[in-house]
Amino acid sequence: MARVFISHATQNVAIATHIRNWLEGDHEIFLEVHPEDGIQVGEAWRERLHHELRRADAVVCVISQASVTSSWCNAEIAIADALGTLLLPVQLDGVIHPLIGHLNHIPHTTAREHLQKALRRFDTGGRKLAKDQEPFPGLDAFSTALSAVFFGRDAETRALARKVRRGPGLLAVVGPSGCGKSSLVRAGLLAQLADDPRWLVMPPWLPGTDPLDALARAVRKTAGRVGLDWTLRETKDRLVLDGLRGVAQELVDEDRRLLITIDQAEEFFTRADEKDRQVVANLLKDALADNVRVVATLRSEFLDDLRTLPELSGVHLGSYVLAPLAREVLNIVITGPARVAGLKVHPELVALLVEDTVSGEALPLLAFTLQHLAMGVPRGGTLSSELYEHLGGVHGALARHADDVLDSAVAETGMGKEELLARLAALATLDHTGRPTRKRVNMAQLDPHARAALEVFVRHRLLTASGDKQGRWIGVAHEALFTEWRPLRGAIEERQIGLRAAQSVELDASQWIEGERADHLLLNEDTFAAIAPLVANDDLSPDARRFLAVSRNRIHTLQGQRRRDRRRTVSCLAVFLVAAIGAAGLAAVQWHNASVGRDKATARALVAQAQVARTSSPRLALRLGLTAHALAPSSDTNAELATTLRGSFGQGSPGSLVGHACTVAAGGLSPLEWQQYLPELDYRDTCAQAA
Repeated sequence: MARVFISHATQNVAIATHIRNWLEGDHEIFLEVHPEDGIQVGEAWRERLHHELRRADAVVCVISQASVTSSWCNAEIAIADALGTLLLPVQLDGVIHPLIGHLNHIPHTTAREHLQKALRRFDTGGRKLAKDQEPFPGLDAFSTALSAVFFGRDAETRALARKVRRGPGLLAVVGPSGCGKSSLVRAGLLAQLADDPRWLVMPPWLPGTDPLDALARAVRKTAGRVGLDWTLRETKDRLVLDGLRGVAQELVDEDRRLLITIDQAEEFFTRADEKDRQVVANLLKDALADNVRVVATLRSEFLDDLRTLPELSGVHLGSYVLAPLAREVLNIVITGPARVAGLKVHPELVALLVEDTVSGEALPLLAFTLQHLAMGVPRGGTLSSELYEHLGGVHGALARHADDVLDSAVAETGMGKEELLARLAALATLDHTGRPTRKRVNMAQLDPHARAALEVFVRHRLLTASGDKQGRWIGVAHEALFTEWRPLRGAIEERQIGLRAAQSVELDASQWIEGERADHLLLNEDTFAAIAPLVANDDLSPDARRFLAVSRNRIHTLQGQRRRDRRRTVSCLAVFLVAAIGAAGLAAVQWHNASVGRDKATARALVAQAQVARTSSPRLALRLGLTAHALAPSSDTNAELATTLRGSFGQGSPGSLVGHACTVAAGGLSPLEWQQYLPELDYRDTCAQAA
């Protein structure tokens, strides 16, 4: 049901009333002269008109000569056009309004059918369900092609469309995973604006690992729709040389707006390289200054990352928060698509489905269950309550189907269940709350057996695959698979240590980037040694991988510097030690030489005293000679001792040693003492001489 404002001159009240009667019942109509819903006596009519214009989805303009000259009619048309509201001109007497001359004017005589068709197309997105197309998408998001069966979000679609039409800049559609952001934008907003001649809607694109390539592919498709035959290479060159603003000017004229839609924009931060992110962000900022609007679906936790992108500074960033679907609209979510597809649903089954779904957060499970209930049911057929029970209900259908697919993959590939579950668990990462979220993996990185096994899950629509210039990427169809299928949930829990380590690295990496890559924000050696073995490259974004690599290089640099410092310290200590030892050795030599010199001088003095005492006291002379010889043995002391002994033996004086025993003649020396002090003189020979 659309909100419709009827603009008319006073002279055309009757025609305006007819138009209201045509549309009444199917839409919410505002006609200011209507006695019940119009402007009442005493009401502030200017404020009411502005209020109704701002909230209107469409404005039916009764175009006559009177309305062309009416300042209020002109103001209403100008305001509606500025707000981007759908304008539907109804022509009287062939008059064309100059403010909207570019729009097709419908003659009043045939206007009823055209207006009803245009507003019905507005309500349904203008799409019919194609032949053999399923009315329920399962775990996939609703596409634009399924807008005719997209029910339950009419109010949100209108509100989002009004925001896009009225607000410049970038609008982020945010909400928790699984709340239906992509479906709202694709099957709601884009389907509605695609039929508005004032809008050129670019197909939605995911940033992936190469956001510039993804943008170029979407631009090329859009260019083809307006008759421009650009190659992908040419499109990229135009984006680089002319910017997105220049490209947009070639796609739309000044009376038309271009809508760019980025789906899963969190991939700018989880998959894209920082340089590629900067390039595309700069392109978007440049284009937003003109008649270009950008809508991005985004998980709530990444909104601050988008807000703080330096390249988007100065850009008006609005947000539309999408809440999970209210339980009271689940009935129309079930019966609406079935009715469009010509299928019947028994009221008891509807009640059971609503009861089991509990809330809008389980909507993906409901859509999956309905998809399987509708498979193979011909138009006019009825969805089976018995099949619903067999599937296991809303919360059991997905798990049972996944079990069957796992068995098929094991049978086809020969891989064990545990190995297959580990491969599937690698398609998960953790968000900031620790909840598993999906990520896409390049199939080229997998071995042939793993690729073959995962293709089984793709074939049964539990996984999705998409391609770009870097290859074919695979991911889960919906994150409900992580929580509802117990075997996979267990496999993910086994990887939680590594995933939490990766989450920690992601947080540190974002702080490092925000801190202008300061060295003190890198991991230290102990933290790196603890965390690096736990994380796999596939679990990290490009920014986090670079952060880890820079941390590793920094640690290696510091380790090398410490080794060089140690070598320098050891070298300095060695030089000092050698110098100290040399100095000590020199001092010892000098001390020794001085000591020897002193001993020699003393020995010479003793020898001189022995020479004096030789005649008067041979025994004293011998003792003095022995002492001199002990201090400084030399040929001089030897000669002095020998002379003393010979002189004493030969004189026969009273003090001589002649006639005494050998030991006495030798001054009382024992043979051992003799050998110690007089090794040059043989004891036996000396004793023999003395005898």
